[in-house]
Amino acid sequence: MREIVRVIRLHPEGSAESGMGPWQIVDHDNVISPNAKDRAVEMVNRELIEPSRVRVGIWEAQPYKEKLVNYQCNEFMHVIEGSCTIIEEDGRKERFSKGDSFFMPLGFNGIWEQEETMKKYYMIVEPTKASS
Repeated sequence: MREIVRVIRLHPEGSAESGMGPWQIVDHDNVISPNAKDRAVEMVNRELIEPSRVRVGIWEAQPYKEKLVNYQCNEFMHVIEGSCTIIEEDGRKERFSKGDSFFMPLGFNGIWEQEETMKKYYMIVEPTKASS
């Protein structure tokens, strides 16, 4: 029998089955702010047409700053709450706040800066190991 493909509702608090995960320390090599915390609930994680994978969910983080080096995916984001500022390599700044949507391309270099807690929807398309 064929699997039914369903539309997935995104809600700022996660799904009825699973809410947002616990707060955890943001632990990346390029995080500039110590003790920054984030949490997430991933609502989709499935193979696309090879060799890519798509992940969709909600991410929330307390104020922090991170250097983005050769961003490892293509990511669409929609800000649910709060705001962030993206500073590009040439110094150009762009602020995104509640209701704004933006796309961060694979290979991006710059700074992610949050002065307040931010929550966003995300859709990530990333290469699978087979294509790396």
